[in-house]
Amino acid sequence: MARFLFVTDLDNTLVGDDEALERLNHQLLQHREEHGTVIVYATGRSLPLFEELRSEKPLIKPDLLVLAVGTEIYRQDGDTPDPTWTSQLNSAGIETRSGRSPLNSTT
Repeated sequence: MARFLFVTDLDNTLVGDDEALERLNHQLLQHREEHGTVIVYATGRSLPLFEELRSEKPLIKPDLLVLAVGTEIYRQDGDTPDPTWTSQLNSAGIETRSGRSPLNSTT
C-alpha cells in the first residue's frame, strides 16, 4: 500500500468523541508503522491552546503541526516554526510569532 497523508482539524473533527479517537489512534499508529503514514494536525489554535488540548486528550504525536490558522508550521524534528514558511509569510507582510516546538515534548 502507498504512503498515506492524514491531515485533520482538531476541535469537533478529530477531538470530540473520546471512544472514536481511541479507535482511530490505534488504526493510525498501526498504519504509520506499516506504511509510513504521515500525520498532520491543522488548527486555528495557538501554541498554548494546542498544548492545553494535548494535555487533555490522547493525541498522537504528529509529523507536522500547522497552528494559528496556517501561520506556523512545526516539523517533528524542529524547535521553531519552519523558517521557509515563516519567511514566505513575512515577505508577504504577514507577521508571525516564533517559539519552541510542541512536537519535541514527550507525549
